[in-house]
Amino acid sequence: MHPNQDPAFARRSFLKLGVVGSSVLAGAGMLGSLQGCSSHTIEDDTTRAFHSLSYLRQKDAIILSAVAPAVLQGNFPTDPGTRQQKLDALLQDIDQFLIHTTPQTQKQVHELFDLLYLAPFRVLAAGVWPSWQEASEADVLAFLERWQTSRFNTLRQGYVLLTQLPTLMYYDQPDNWTDAIYPGPPQHIPS
Repeated sequence: MHPNQDPAFARRSFLKLGVVGSSVLAGAGMLGSLQGCSSHTIEDDTTRAFHSLSYLRQKDAIILSAVAPAVLQGNFPTDPGTRQQKLDALLQDIDQFLIHTTPQTQKQVHELFDLLYLAPFRVLAAGVWPSWQEASEADVLAFLERWQTSRFNTLRQGYVLLTQLPTLMYYDQPDNWTDAIYPGPPQHIPS
């Protein structure tokens, strides 16, 4: 290199980097979409019948099962039996909500879950080393905090989806309201 030349990132190198980066992301998305394509089956204790989730896949339900209790910490039941019932009901509510969204939104949600389920992406981008089934609440909260404060808008949008979806669906059910958390909608008192 000549002493008067400053190091520059050549256009050709920049284009090569873009192609390689796009290929890696496309490959990761493709691999993620091939894992866990079966639907998640949950048991409803009131009817003892099995209901299959229509939109959420097994891997989506696994991720949400790890994220939702962390997001709702302090308000989510700790008793294992009650906790599983609430989690199953929450997954059904999220499933029904996502069925009624646009196809583009559904595609983006599936892509996010595909990437989060893929082990290399889970470790590199989410910072969660154990599988989602084995991740502690502290692991999940640290991951959510990193995404909330990320300088990348895409990760911040992922954070919003992963936190707002369980919260909205959980508090949509009146039996999850407590006076300390949410006393319910205001009562209309005619004058």
